[in-house]
Amino acid sequence: MIIWLLCLRTLKGTNRTSYMKMALSDFGQNRRRRPVAASFLIVLSVLSDALLLPTLAQRAEDYPPSNVLKMVKIFRDECIAQTGVSEAAIKEFSDGEIHEDATLKCYMNCLFHEFEVVDDNGDVHLETLFHSVPHSVRDNLIAMSKHCIHPVGDTLCEKAWWFHQCWKKADPKHYFLP
Repeated sequence: MIIWLLCLRTLKGTNRTSYMKMALSDFGQNRRRRPVAASFLIVLSVLSDALLLPTLAQRAEDYPPSNVLKMVKIFRDECIAQTGVSEAAIKEFSDGEIHEDATLKCYMNCLFHEFEVVDDNGDVHLETLFHSVPHSVRDNLIAMSKHCIHPVGDTLCEKAWWFHQCWKKADPKHYFLP
């Protein structure tokens, strides 16, 4: 699909029939080769779409449930005040691309502390987290955590960010950052 878009952008003034003729012209005027060329272009288009789908997965409009967002609002507000993270950084990570931001990482760590899912050393306990979230999101969190068990990072903020980026990669359709 990307190849098609790039080619179409290059050929702005050319209509689609002309474009197909140009694409097939590499195979000469030999009519026996045209079906092969057309099949190749179709397969290439389908494969490029299939490879792009995981990166385009977006969360449904009604997820997370509104009652979950209301429940975490007090923790969200407290952690924004404590860390100074911007609303834009939270929204970009939650709805957009994974990115690194020191205040965002510490915001994520703050949420874990506010939810009281950490031990005395500040390490996150997933079982405690699973039991502390509403049933409406629990199964999704458990599923996205299957390969997100051993956080990497020198600080608690970095470890918190590691969990969140791992969850987002595992299930972008259900991941959200309150």
